[in-house]
Amino acid sequence: MTDSPQRNKPPQDINPWKTAGLVMGLGVELAVCVGLGWWLGTVYDERNGTDFGYLTGVIVGLVAGIGSAVALIRKFSGERRT
Repeated sequence: MTDSPQRNKPPQDINPWKTAGLVMGLGVELAVCVGLGWWLGTVYDERNGTDFGYLTGVIVGLVAGIGSAVALIRKFSGERRT
C-alpha cells in the first residue's frame, strides 16, 4: 500500500552538464527577451515622441521570456500540456 522506494528516487540518468546548460540558457533567454523588448520600446519612443514605450517593451519582453522559459523547462523535463 505504500509507495516503493524506487518511485521516490530521482532518475539517475540526469546529466549535470545538461542541467547547467538549461539554467544558463534560461538566464540568457530571459535577458535577450527583455533586452530586445527594451530596444524595440526605445525605438518606438524615438519615432513617436513618447516616454512609455520602453517600459511596455520591457514588460512584453519579460512576459515573452518567462513563457519561453516555461516552454524550455517543459521540453527539458518531458512534461506535456494536457
